[in-house]
Amino acid sequence: MDDSAAVRGAIRQVVQTRTHFRVCDEAGDGHIAIQKATDYRCGLVLLDIGMPPPDGVETAAALRSALPDTKIIGFSTVAKEIGEELVAQGKFDAFLSKVDGLTKLVQTLNSFYARTAHGATNVIRSQRRNSARALFV
Repeated sequence: MDDSAAVRGAIRQVVQTRTHFRVCDEAGDGHIAIQKATDYRCGLVLLDIGMPPPDGVETAAALRSALPDTKIIGFSTVAKEIGEELVAQGKFDAFLSKVDGLTKLVQTLNSFYARTAHGATNVIRSQRRNSARALFV
């Protein structure tokens, strides 16, 4: 979830060209993100934490309830310590600072894919061979 269409577009382009994930869709707010992630049964969701209500933390809680096997990555400009605390609390599976850039995002996504490709988590596969569904919002 990110309220900037430009940010979502940049993430979509990088993810689709540099990872094994297929972007199912994107959303500009938490309500739409929850609906789309549930409809698509996404295996992975990328959420901006600092959004107007419902923010990424509230959206992540709703997704955990609706899709307990879905991996959720926080991606935001908030302090890294806040993100690490949210991961420690189990609200997110990983946290990345936007300051770290898209290269770090690609590395993290590829590490998630490597784990799912070996059956460590339940990610729903798309029609495209060797790709996993993800909602990057």
